[in-house]
Amino acid sequence: MQTLDTYKKAFAAIPSAARTPQRQAALDQFLAQGLPTRRQERWKYTDLSRLQTLTPETSGVSEADQSWTLSSNADAMDALNAAFSSGGLSLDIASNTSSEEVILASGTGHRRHRVKIGRGSSAVMRLEIDPNAEFQTVFLDIELEAGANLKLLRLHNAADSAHHVTRIRAQLDRDSCLDVSTVDLGGKLSRHDLEVDLVGKAAQMNLRSLFFAKGTSHIDNQTRFDHRASHCSSRETIRGLAQDSGRGIFNGKIVVHPGAQKTDSEQRIANLILSPKAEIDAKPELEIYADDVKCAHGATFGQLDMKALFYLRSRGLSEADARALLTLAFAMAPLKDIPVAAFREEVTALVVEKLGAKVDDALLA
Repeated sequence: MQTLDTYKKAFAAIPSAARTPQRQAALDQFLAQGLPTRRQERWKYTDLSRLQTLTPETSGVSEADQSWTLSSNADAMDALNAAFSSGGLSLDIASNTSSEEVILASGTGHRRHRVKIGRGSSAVMRLEIDPNAEFQTVFLDIELEAGANLKLLRLHNAADSAHHVTRIRAQLDRDSCLDVSTVDLGGKLSRHDLEVDLVGKAAQMNLRSLFFAKGTSHIDNQTRFDHRASHCSSRETIRGLAQDSGRGIFNGKIVVHPGAQKTDSEQRIANLILSPKAEIDAKPELEIYADDVKCAHGATFGQLDMKALFYLRSRGLSEADARALLTLAFAMAPLKDIPVAAFREEVTALVVEKLGAKVDDALLA
């Protein structure tokens, strides 16, 4: 039996002007459903019971922060985020507009962002997580019109006590492209959902992702790409690392709907277990309801190559440096293709720091 009194008390403490019927309905929906449990397939590997006693941040909640719509079939985490939302970025980019300047979606508390990229436009966006928040939910809704392009960057590098839930939902129209680079490096509990609807002909979805569960970190990444139109493509390159008692999860589902002929989809997941108590659970899934498609998926698990480790040690490297260098080489598969140089250099430096590696800059070029 779940006890959600902390959420009731937190909501009651919000200024009365902000406790609108809209927010109250979202809270009621959350309380009726309760926190997701491991009996639900999507949450099989992640126990949220620890969130029962955490107090949601309410200091930034105001009456004006209601530029969202909660659907009747929204799940509990969506309803929780809506009830305690402290606002977020709401952006419409006009048609035929291009910019390489990074748009920042950030802020403390529970954030609810929305961005729409107009026909033929392109943009670069970074989704920020508050690294010191004990408990934060961040939701982002994306709409790409025909021919639009968005490069989306996400870094989760939080304190050891942090609990974060993020969800990105995107709808891609004809000839549009969403390119996502996401890196998870810390936090007590991190859950990230990426849900993409490819509804227009020849839409493209590219994802590169790295997660590193170290210490007692628990990192759960879930993706679902729905191919609903013909000639669409999707690519996923995932690398997972787990060390100490860290646990990583990746579940990726591709659904090719009836009529989505000429779909071209590829999902590659590779994982490296770095210590005896570490764990990674990875599951690629395919559901295909069309008969003229090209789809591939696979997941691998392994440890460091002892022959390669011996070779590096024979060249004068310490065992620790040799292990770190081999692990970094494995992790670079998704990092090297991040299209924004400044973000690529930032996350690579953080990974090097996490590994304790001594790496010559020339090796990272």
